[in-house]
Amino acid sequence: MPTISDPLVPNGAPLPKGERIWCGHCGTAEYVILDSIEPLKPPSAEFVDVAYTCVECDMFYAHAATFQDVAAILNQRGTVSGVLQFGGEYIHCGEPMKISGTGFHSVYAPVSTEDPAVDLLDVYLATKVLQCRCGFRMELPS
Repeated sequence: MPTISDPLVPNGAPLPKGERIWCGHCGTAEYVILDSIEPLKPPSAEFVDVAYTCVECDMFYAHAATFQDVAAILNQRGTVSGVLQFGGEYIHCGEPMKISGTGFHSVYAPVSTEDPAVDLLDVYLATKVLQCRCGFRMELPS
């Protein structure tokens, strides 16, 4: 039992416990694709919150895991598919995506082609467009 406390965990707070990254249904980590990696709250020097999907059986998992387990999954060939959310960044093709534009979109979509009998208030959603060097783009709420 260590006698030095973790500087990121307040005194008296329980230390987070990480679970192994693997699919409980398939019994392996071979088909695991990481979806997001976020810091724990409160922060920990050894653990992160991770969310992932098993592409073999389509099961989703989210829990605390060690940095070493996350690194082992990231270092496997072919485990990054699509976009990985890492902290506040979105990563595609192995690099953070950059903001390439912003916009506003109406969330009102008429249910018919006829003029509505009542004028509805327009509600707009502010968005940002992220783009990767390869040309992949996605639009997110701001």
